[in-house]
Amino acid sequence: MINKTILLQIKSKLGQIKETEGSRLLEIHKILMGISDFSASFKDAWLGGWGQEDFDYYDYAGQAGSALKVGTDYFYQIIEKEYDVKIEEIQSEIFDLLKNLKSFKQELVTELSPIRDKEEFYNEIDLLQKIEDYEWGFHISTVLRQMQPNSIAIRNVHLINRGLATPPHIHVSADLVASTTQAFSASGFLELATRLLRQVEIKTERVDSPDTSKHNELILTNIFDNFHNFCNQLKNRHNNRPSIEVNDEYDVQDILHSILKLHFRDIREEENGPSFAGSSARMDFLLNEEQIVIEVKKTREKLTDREIGNQLILDVAHYANHPSCKRLICFVYDPENRVKNPRGVEKDIESRSTENLNVKLYIRP
Repeated sequence: MINKTILLQIKSKLGQIKETEGSRLLEIHKILMGISDFSASFKDAWLGGWGQEDFDYYDYAGQAGSALKVGTDYFYQIIEKEYDVKIEEIQSEIFDLLKNLKSFKQELVTELSPIRDKEEFYNEIDLLQKIEDYEWGFHISTVLRQMQPNSIAIRNVHLINRGLATPPHIHVSADLVASTTQAFSASGFLELATRLLRQVEIKTERVDSPDTSKHNELILTNIFDNFHNFCNQLKNRHNNRPSIEVNDEYDVQDILHSILKLHFRDIREEENGPSFAGSSARMDFLLNEEQIVIEVKKTREKLTDREIGNQLILDVAHYANHPSCKRLICFVYDPENRVKNPRGVEKDIESRSTENLNVKLYIRP
């Protein structure tokens, strides 16, 4: 699960980025939108054509019939005079601002990567992937390809050998559009990041909430309390069809596993447990999302209350510091009522709960 402290730190940093980089990039976007609208008028003065030798000729203001050959600098100077801004400086600022956002994106993906292993976060995993693959607007080359006409009439084939020249005003317009999309890309990223963090926060709170723990406890209590009736019902099949005989712990585990599947999605069986006193155990079931370990036992002849108690005490010691176990639930299936003092054994084992591990024992029926 995501550490709540880390989650709060990321949320705080996201808020700061919205106020600084995000706010400034929105201002730049508005400025560039106005300049882009203004640059559309450049086309009215164009006298040349795509694929022609006069591709960079424009009407010379003030002199009818006169043509002026210009480059991109001519239009950038018009923009600077009209808006008192230098496009180069704006683009440099966009680069620096997005650099900070990209750094935050990497941090966000790294810190939230643990949710990729959590099935319940499937929607959030999709959002996280979108953030990881996020594109920061368009490059000018992409915009230029979109602006080129599908077909071009060429009068001089030698021009093609030098490559298709882009009219200066088209190049400037493409440059402005690309910069505009890059500035605006911050808004899309921040929206995705906000949604992801909020959804992760809600699910984390739900998993850790007392209501959820209480609900899980009610489910498991109901399963264990009715397990014996369930096993008896399996014996009564139509037309005397063969059933499952509950003869040992493995039979109990198989049946319990099937029942747990009705209520929990991520059930891991035979997980390696931690070592204790030089030995290690294999837990019967780990409810991974709920961080609950379930140990299963079945009474048999010559297995006394004391022996069961000693086994359970060893189980508690094994899982006392297990990182994936907040609750250890032990289920002892005793169909022949071999345990003489079941409530006393339960009370003794449950008294071994610690701050890090809550222990619950069910001896049934």
